[in-house]
Amino acid sequence: MPGNPAAPDAIGEPVTELDEFWLETARTAVRESVASLEEAAKQLISAVTLVEGIYFAAISFSDLRKVMAVQGPEAWLRIGLFVLPIVIWLVCLFFAVRVFTPRSYETNLSSPQIAEQLYRELVGYKHRNLKRAYWALLAGFVPLVVDVVCYLRLIDGPG
Repeated sequence: MPGNPAAPDAIGEPVTELDEFWLETARTAVRESVASLEEAAKQLISAVTLVEGIYFAAISFSDLRKVMAVQGPEAWLRIGLFVLPIVIWLVCLFFAVRVFTPRSYETNLSSPQIAEQLYRELVGYKHRNLKRAYWALLAGFVPLVVDVVCYLRLIDGPG
């Protein structure tokens, strides 16, 4: 069996059953990584949709008109403050949906190196978008907390 002349001969211990287990586990993780990223994105989309629905319901049943009973720039500031979580959560949805957005990749199925590079690029793209979506979800809770505090402070009347 001729080896690669540039590569040194590997001398080591034989592969154990435990080594085989971990190698197979790693292979399975690689095979399933795209599906797990897409499943996480689906769950994130469901969660954001639920959070936005709850937020809309809370606003609908609140006495928000009393809190918004101001004029001028302060009114726009308050409106912006109460709309900001929705905008941020829409950004979250944008990135989560991008996990599923098809992209075209050039590859050569006869080249393992190019195939590996393609796979890494595909997984990297999906992972980056999923991370952005998670950060946007978390970021949306910051103005939500500010909204709740402002609402509770201003419910007795503006000013």
